[in-house]
Amino acid sequence: MNFSSLFGIVFGIGVLYAALHATADDMKFFLDMHGILIVCGGTAAAASISFPVGKVLALLKVFFLRVLGQNKVDYQGTISQILELSKKASIGLSALNEAVPGIKHPFLKEAVSLVAAGVLTESEIRNTLEQRVKTIEAGYLHEANMFRIIGRFPPAFGLLATTLGMIALLQKIGQPDSQKLIGPAMSIGLIGTLYGIALANLVFIPIAENLTERTQEEMALRRMIVEGAIMLKSQVNPITMREGLNSFLLPRDRVVRKNAA
Repeated sequence: MNFSSLFGIVFGIGVLYAALHATADDMKFFLDMHGILIVCGGTAAAASISFPVGKVLALLKVFFLRVLGQNKVDYQGTISQILELSKKASIGLSALNEAVPGIKHPFLKEAVSLVAAGVLTESEIRNTLEQRVKTIEAGYLHEANMFRIIGRFPPAFGLLATTLGMIALLQKIGQPDSQKLIGPAMSIGLIGTLYGIALANLVFIPIAENLTERTQEEMALRRMIVEGAIMLKSQVNPITMREGLNSFLLPRDRVVRKNAA
């Protein structure tokens, strides 16, 4: 569970609730079905036109798995595991092959499997893994971009809801006691804009930025794994391997010798 993202969601909802509660005594005032229908329905319709419906629905899975469900990328643990695998590789490919089922990270498992197969050369392993990294990165960034694009729609549909509310308001001008109706009608009409701004800036755009940040972290880990696989193939000295993999990390995050032993 990603507690940082969960905290951000709960905190954002809490701030919005406090602001709404301070604005009006009755929270039911902000429940305008006219605005909800136009903003949510219009956003869903625009998203379905922009992307296949299946991909739009799959974003729910992306949200729960990659935003809420994913833990911090474990660079140090991965380096330590690659160093352990280098000991297996020094014994032989059969010992390395036996260690493959125990690898949890899917990309590291793929990389070690290619090395343990003993068929591909170093350059072929590098080209294969780097292409897989590019493919995964493109897929992850596309998911983030989908959230970012969908985040453009709610404010526009919120403005549409407000425009329709203003049209309904103008129709009442000239009627008896119309001056008493203008204020309440305008406040209700502006709720649509509130929905649109809140939905875009508290949901879609933050999720897109979260996915982009996580993609960068995960791709950095995968590029480190590519180098680790090449070193496994060439059976370099463990110290050289450790320092080479440490080069992908900032000094404070690097694996020191006593931890790698």
